[in-house]
Amino acid sequence: MLIYPDQNPTKKTIKMRFFVPLIFLSFFKLNAAESTSSWNWHQQFPWVYSEAESDWHYWRAGADGQFYLWKDKDQTWYRFDTTKSVWISTLWDSYFSSSDSSSNKDDSSENYSWSWYDKDSSKEQTSDTSDTLSLSLSHDGLIREYLLYVPSSYSGSTQVPLLFNFHGFGGTSSSHLSSADMRSLADEENFILVYPQGSLISGSPHWNSSLPGGDNKSTADDIGFVDAMISSISSTYQIDPNRIYACGYSNGGMMSYFLAGSMSDKIAAIGSMSGTMLEGNPTPANPVAMINIHGTSDSDLPYSGGDGSTSTVDTLTYWAEQNGASTIPVVNNLSSGSLSVEKSIYSDSNGTTWVEHYKVNGGGHVWIDLDINGSNANQLIWDFFKKHDLNGPLINP
Repeated sequence: MLIYPDQNPTKKTIKMRFFVPLIFLSFFKLNAAESTSSWNWHQQFPWVYSEAESDWHYWRAGADGQFYLWKDKDQTWYRFDTTKSVWISTLWDSYFSSSDSSSNKDDSSENYSWSWYDKDSSKEQTSDTSDTLSLSLSHDGLIREYLLYVPSSYSGSTQVPLLFNFHGFGGTSSSHLSSADMRSLADEENFILVYPQGSLISGSPHWNSSLPGGDNKSTADDIGFVDAMISSISSTYQIDPNRIYACGYSNGGMMSYFLAGSMSDKIAAIGSMSGTMLEGNPTPANPVAMINIHGTSDSDLPYSGGDGSTSTVDTLTYWAEQNGASTIPVVNNLSSGSLSVEKSIYSDSNGTTWVEHYKVNGGGHVWIDLDINGSNANQLIWDFFKKHDLNGPLINP
C-alpha cells in the first residue's frame, strides 16, 4: 500500500492507492476496514498511528520483495514472515545469520552473530538499590560487576540458596532488578539474590550464551564469571552448594540454558522468561530442572521459533528428555487477568515434575507480569526452584 500526502499539508489526511490485488492485502492482514489504527501524518512523513499500541508505525516494501514495519516506540524494524504470518524483529536476522552468506543460514551455534540488539524492556526503569551491594571481581582480564542482595532474614548460622537473575541484551543489572525485583521474595524465603552485569560487545551489555568459534563474535567468559561469583560469594556468606539457581530474561534466559549445559554440577535448576535455547547448547552431564515462561505474541523470540531460535515446544521436549521425564505434558488452563495461560507439567514415572511451562497467550517480549492464583512470575519461578537441588527433587522443600 502506497501512502500519498494531501495537497494541503495542514490537513491530516491521506490518500491511498492500491497497487496490489485485494488478495495481497488480505494475505498481510492490512484490510483497512479491519484495522484499529488511524492513518495520519507524523512530521513530514506518512505514518500510521496504532491506537492499540499507542505508537507510530511506518510501513515499506523492501528491495528484497519483503514487507517491513517500523515501530517508533521500539526503534526497531519488523519483517513479515510469510511462513508463520507473524512480524519478526530484523534484529534477529543479523543475530542468526552467517557472516559468509545471509541467504544460506546454518542453525548451528558457531554461526551466531552478536550484531543484534534485543531491546531490554527494563532498560529505562530504575529502582532503589540502597539495600543492595554493588560488587565487582576481576576475571579474564576484565572487571566484572554484579548486584548482591542479602535478605533481612539471613543470620549466617545456616546455609541458604543462591539465585542468579540475568538481564537481557542491552540491559543492565539495576534496570533488570527493577522489572524483575525478587528482593521481597528473598526476604520471605531466605535466599541470597544476584543480578550480574553483562560485559560490552559493540557498546551493548550481553551474555555469551553459545560456544566459541565460527561467527560467535563474543569472547566473554561468562561461564567463568558465574563460577567466580559463586566462589567469591560463598567465601563471605553461608551458601548451600546444592541449591544454586539461575534464571533470566531474553538473552539472560539463553544464558540460563547455557549454564545448565555447562555447569550441571553446580546449577540445580534454571528458569527462562521470554528466552530461548540456542542450537548447539552443551549437553548437561546431570539432570537440571527447568521452568519456562513465554508469550505467544513475542515478536523478538517467537514462540514457534525460526530464524535460528529454537521453538518453545522443542526446548521443553529437549529438557524433558534430558531429565528423564515424559515428553507428553499434563496441561491445565489458567488465567492471568485478561490473558489465558496454559500450564504444562512434564513429569517422570514417579510423578516428579522436572519441567514446568507457562504459555501466555498474547504475552509479548517482556518480563511478563503474571497473576496466577495470586502468584506473580517471580513467585512461580522460586516455587519451582525450591523443590529441587543438585541431587534432584526435594521431599520437603
